[in-house]
Amino acid sequence: MNYLRHDNFELTLPMPLLLIVEDGGWWQGENGSIRQEPFRTGMQRHHCLADYQALATLAAKLKMRILVAMVMCEWDRKDILRRLPSATWQGAEWNNQRNRGPWLDETAAFLQQQHDHLELGLHGVGHEYWRKGLLERSEFHDTQGVMRPQNEVKRHLEAFGELLEQNGLGSFPQAFVPPALQHGFGNAGESFQALASRFNIRYGAVNFARARQWSPPQHKTIAWEAGVLLLDLPRTEIPWNLVGAPPPATLKGPLLGIHWPNMLHQDPRRNFEIVEVWRERLQAWGEDFFHLLAPDSAACWQQYCFQKLARIRRYQAGAELDLSRVPQFGNQERRIFLKIRSREPRRWRLQGANLREQDQQTPTVELLTIVPEQSARKIFIEPLPSISG
Repeated sequence: MNYLRHDNFELTLPMPLLLIVEDGGWWQGENGSIRQEPFRTGMQRHHCLADYQALATLAAKLKMRILVAMVMCEWDRKDILRRLPSATWQGAEWNNQRNRGPWLDETAAFLQQQHDHLELGLHGVGHEYWRKGLLERSEFHDTQGVMRPQNEVKRHLEAFGELLEQNGLGSFPQAFVPPALQHGFGNAGESFQALASRFNIRYGAVNFARARQWSPPQHKTIAWEAGVLLLDLPRTEIPWNLVGAPPPATLKGPLLGIHWPNMLHQDPRRNFEIVEVWRERLQAWGEDFFHLLAPDSAACWQQYCFQKLARIRRYQAGAELDLSRVPQFGNQERRIFLKIRSREPRRWRLQGANLREQDQQTPTVELLTIVPEQSARKIFIEPLPSISG
């Protein structure tokens, strides 16, 4: 169980929620698939700096590093993709001149300043895969969940990293979302995860129902392979190209995957009207005692594992957290978020973990961020005399 009601307090491992925005990175919005070009975002306008500013504003208000899954081909400043014909519809004749202009420098400078608000993730170089100029879905896996040739995938990942470097957008992402949600896992050394882990990817958002499962996941919504932790990303009810979409009627966590147009207005000057509706909906969800707006991808992926796999038991005057079924996440620091409800603020004694932060969210609810000791498989928490006492 992830909830405990004690004599004088209630304790829960809240369900996290992270907003994932797919198809960031495009400058051209037009769906060009009828001409063997990418589907892009399907918007009937160009994308611009204001489209990123809207996401950053939402992230700042939610105190969440929104994960923006990027497609990077239209950021190519040097036409390096000529040497990787399968990455674009123009193949060896690739020319990105029309996407090079002052907007590129302005937006790159903005994203460099938004590290605390926007987390750039891997979506792809061109989102699809081209063979002799013909489009195939999708970039890293075919429709059967079979990975493209390993060396070709490696070259795509290298190109993605080089395009980030061209634009000063930081090191390789730690999280990815498969293009078109076509993916495969469970085949160990032959998997995308085995290759991606060499690029320091640690987290993946994968639709388990759509992915090819070469072997079953360790949990129905959680899998880990080659040091990469995968969570099930449900397919959203919102059409991928619907501009200015309202938030879903039901939010469940841990991942809410939408597409860039869903957050935007046809007039970029009015983007903030759309994101404000989303802010209200997400903030209200996060205020619930059993919910948590995740601060970033690492926190979300890890918290969901704790929420599903850890166990809370009553132990004397406090509680025991049993972590024996939770993966270790390699050498990454583990964080656990606890919500505690009591009649008055309290101090807490921990064994097997250190208190990172204690935030009084309401007069009766506080959020504790704790860091388990490296070898700890159990954590004990008990209340000290009340602060007012």
